[in-house]
Amino acid sequence: MSLALSNPVPGNWDTVATDAGVAAQLARIPEGTEPFALAVKANIAVAGFPFSASNRALAARIADADAGVVSALRHRGTVVVGTTNMHELAFGITSNNAAYGPVRHPQEPARSAGGSSGGSAAAVALGEVEVALGTDTGGSVSIPASICGVYGYRPSVGRWPLDGKVGLSTTRDTAGVFARSLDRVIEVAGWLGNTAPESVARPVIGVTSVYTAALHPHTAAAWDAALERLRQVAEAVEVDFAEVHDLAHPAEMPVVLFEARRLLTAHAAEAFGCPPNEALARLRDEVTSEDVRAVVTVMVEHPVSSADYAAAMADVALARERYERMLRERRLDALVFPSTPAPAHLIEDDITVEHLGERVPTFPLYTRNTGPGTMLGTPMVTLPVPVDGLPVGITLMGARFGDARVLGVAAVADAALSRSVS
Repeated sequence: MSLALSNPVPGNWDTVATDAGVAAQLARIPEGTEPFALAVKANIAVAGFPFSASNRALAARIADADAGVVSALRHRGTVVVGTTNMHELAFGITSNNAAYGPVRHPQEPARSAGGSSGGSAAAVALGEVEVALGTDTGGSVSIPASICGVYGYRPSVGRWPLDGKVGLSTTRDTAGVFARSLDRVIEVAGWLGNTAPESVARPVIGVTSVYTAALHPHTAAAWDAALERLRQVAEAVEVDFAEVHDLAHPAEMPVVLFEARRLLTAHAAEAFGCPPNEALARLRDEVTSEDVRAVVTVMVEHPVSSADYAAAMADVALARERYERMLRERRLDALVFPSTPAPAHLIEDDITVEHLGERVPTFPLYTRNTGPGTMLGTPMVTLPVPVDGLPVGITLMGARFGDARVLGVAAVADAALSRSVS
């Protein structure tokens, strides 16, 4: 039996396992376990594969051990058939990588697959693998899952093993999973987080105008139809999310830039074998994608101060407190919203995109609905909705460490929408 990729789609992959490499992994599968193909985002360590985060310089370093999430899946029959292309260093949401090429949309190759875990989402959407791992800082699982029309799950921060990745934020980062059915997502959630969905008869879901305003017409139509179906199986209530949003959203970039400076410095120092005070500048010089180089340059030349970071984290703590209080007082099982305000954009719209008649920055538009929740450390489940044309997804966001509950709500919602991706 071979699970090796016979014709890997250009742009989806960073490194593809050889036939011999796949055979060696198959030989180590526990007896009686059914093997399955797994794709792993290139910023997650897989023994024997380049630990690159889709950066050419980092690719010289070969991982000597699996990350915890990969190791845990080995016992379930995982065969890693390749590491997937991504937005370089995970610093973006288009997966338009200047070194490895853009990850193209599975239906319309002129469009972006989203990011930063674009290769993982596209590989699942095209049926190259059953399951793929990604990472999520500001929506990097939810966004490409929605754009590519597959299922995605970002667990609560700290729910899954955190080791063995090129990360950006200790506050926000988590590994996540893509699959072509919710049942498969739930299976992986059980393996990695010992999480089984709670039974929820008729969930109460919160809807907020913060996330449903100014939608692209295609997204708005899909959202309206999806919400109408959800109302048949759930109680939908309007909630005021503005206070939580206004605390969490401004803290997003200060927190990431402060924490990423330290995380990337440590990783680059080890990868390049150089002193920490030289590592980040060297990494900046080795970045191929212009937008990512600009961000790393800011970290090198204008680092976020400790005082500004502390102030941002104080707002994060308050936002988390207010969010939990809102869920409790309104008796909400989850919030529900369109995962992105617009469907897949053209690849060349990497920096700005046409939205509702004007040119706007791409990154803040596509992270608008997912970014604040990542500051809260919450679990998010993204479901594809039935739609003609470009895919649209909805995301269910629960209480921090309320993963079992939000997965249960997702099961109810998915039954009302579509059981699996055809």
